[in-house]
Amino acid sequence: MRPLYIFIVTLIIGFSSNAQTNSSDDLEPYDYDTTLIGGYKISFQADDSLQYLYLKKGNKIITELASTSRGMLYKNLGYVGADFNGYFVLVHSFGSGNPHYIELIQKKTGDNLLKDGVAWIGVDTIKQILLFSKNDVPNETDKMTLFDIRTMKQKDYPFPKEIFDEPEKLNRIELINVTDKTFTIKYTYKDWTITKKKTYSR
Repeated sequence: MRPLYIFIVTLIIGFSSNAQTNSSDDLEPYDYDTTLIGGYKISFQADDSLQYLYLKKGNKIITELASTSRGMLYKNLGYVGADFNGYFVLVHSFGSGNPHYIELIQKKTGDNLLKDGVAWIGVDTIKQILLFSKNDVPNETDKMTLFDIRTMKQKDYPFPKEIFDEPEKLNRIELINVTDKTFTIKYTYKDWTITKKKTYSR
């Protein structure tokens, strides 16, 4: 009786493994960029109920980056927003004017260096500068944060006051220029009819 039991269990495991291996066959391809600087890559996988992103180097899995219910949009699951030498920005987007939530991932460890709820404003990959808001829906007491990837230092700056009378506050701001001493943003207000620029000292 025992050999028959073992055979049945083995057969079930085999079918289960095969189903999991082929479970992504009916999904759309994950068509975001998956190649990272330094030989790292993003790996998309799915099982019967969930879909996953993993950070890998070669065949080694460093960490599971994210998971969502199977069939959800891949931009919800995450995609690479910026790639630096030792770090990259993982973005989660939900559309309808919502903020783009971000994580700053250290490639060697897979650790996220930012707190939960941090939202994207802009990036300069040449200067290796990331601009974000620590609050996904900022108010007048909140600040923008400029993060220098090269030095791992960050500094807070006031938002343009005009955006606080508008919805989609963070979507109104664009990082347009970065130098060693300054950075410049462009922002829109008055129902998207007025655009201004503002330069900050670093």
